[in-house]
Amino acid sequence: MTDEKWVHAPTFRFLEMYMIQEDIKALLPQGVFLLDVKEDFHQGVVKCIIDAEKPVDLDLTTTISRTINDSGILDELYPDGMALHVSSAGVDRPLKYDYQYRKNIGRIISITVDRDGKPYSLEAQILEVTDDSVLIQRSSAADEWIPIADIIHSKVLIKF
Repeated sequence: MTDEKWVHAPTFRFLEMYMIQEDIKALLPQGVFLLDVKEDFHQGVVKCIIDAEKPVDLDLTTTISRTINDSGILDELYPDGMALHVSSAGVDRPLKYDYQYRKNIGRIISITVDRDGKPYSLEAQILEVTDDSVLIQRSSAADEWIPIADIIHSKVLIKF
């Protein structure tokens, strides 16, 4: 016989984290997006990764951290306390949203696209972005609009 508490614990924890994410999203200023919330019980830390259409600086992460702490939304889930770390998405984080492509116009990306059910990878420069497509330029091909929904994975390439 299975212990009901054991069976429902992961689902309950998932729902708690979902609710915390939604509460944190509601606290964010206009144009700032929550990409991820992770718990690290070994270090006693809740990590929030944010991004924005404009560059994310230390003042913004500090303000958001204070807002989340002052709201008390973490107190119920972590009655013994957890440190809160709010940071920006690093350059190594994959691009997923139109605003992320928009703020990287002019940069070279590595992109994997779904072409007829098969992944196709290439390097290209972002030229233009709409709400649902990215215009890219490759060195050996014509400019091409790629629907964001067809992008499997993409990252900004850092070249020195």
